[in-house]
Amino acid sequence: MDYTEFYTTEDSKELLTTIINSDITVKFGQYNSGTEVDRRIALDKIRRFLNYDDNEALLLLRGIKKSKLRDNLNAKLNSNDSLYDGLFLVGDKAKNFLHESGKTGNPLKNININNTKIAKWIFDNYSELNSELNNAPIDLTYFKNVNNKNIFSKTLKFNKDIFDYYFYGLQTYESNRLVNYVSTTLSPQTALWNEKSNKLIVFLWLPNTYNLYMSVSKLDEYKEKITKLKLPVLSNSFHPKEEEFSLKGFIPPHFIICVHDLDEQAIILNPALLVDKDNWIEDGLHVDQSDFSEFIKTTHYKRYLQLMPQNIFEEKYLT
Repeated sequence: MDYTEFYTTEDSKELLTTIINSDITVKFGQYNSGTEVDRRIALDKIRRFLNYDDNEALLLLRGIKKSKLRDNLNAKLNSNDSLYDGLFLVGDKAKNFLHESGKTGNPLKNININNTKIAKWIFDNYSELNSELNNAPIDLTYFKNVNNKNIFSKTLKFNKDIFDYYFYGLQTYESNRLVNYVSTTLSPQTALWNEKSNKLIVFLWLPNTYNLYMSVSKLDEYKEKITKLKLPVLSNSFHPKEEEFSLKGFIPPHFIICVHDLDEQAIILNPALLVDKDNWIEDGLHVDQSDFSEFIKTTHYKRYLQLMPQNIFEEKYLT
């Protein structure tokens, strides 16, 4: 059966419901089928999640090349299921973390940096965009005037919460220009993108308490403040049909539900679904990361993030 036919829906929860209620193979890894009881426990937990209101938790999807993920997680984790063990242990990180902080090709040496130098870099990046293109993310007239550069940088210096607003515009316009984000979507068709081989679809959720992301809807939250600061306002037409949510830094593994492996025609469940935990929809699954510090050193990642209370990142460097 061609399970990609399920992706014609535009409702992510409807898609996952259809998949797990089909006759698709369900397991916990490429070689780990688990017991029938474990599969039932995990699937029942997913069904309970799917009954939650979207205002409490959004179900997002990320399409990724299986070979790309394998390259990033290029190590064994004491089993033959290293690809999925690794994904459920470290998540999926932004491209920036494949580079050492001093070799990123831009001044973003740390995900938390937001100083005048970075503000000027943002201004320069917008000024370099072609204003004649129809898909320019913003009115570029402001950035074509070099006299606005110091004003822009000083304004951002005293309003550090809007750095991500302008980062998002650059990221959405050209993903390689800024690589501190991981793209996800509400749209099954966008996640699939007409590819049926060498493709994984990661299902994850975004609780309403998690704010480390940017989206089209969030642009409106910033719009009034940006306007009062007399700075350019981003267009609200970024790939409207794609319903993109750009997660800052990484996809936390404790928010990953499962993976649809298109080649294997199987659903790979996150083993953390088997661990009892209160408030897991809000706080995430309990992921045993006792092997994390050793495993991350064997991957291609050069640094990583630790998610602290109040949704604050702490960046760590491998030694």
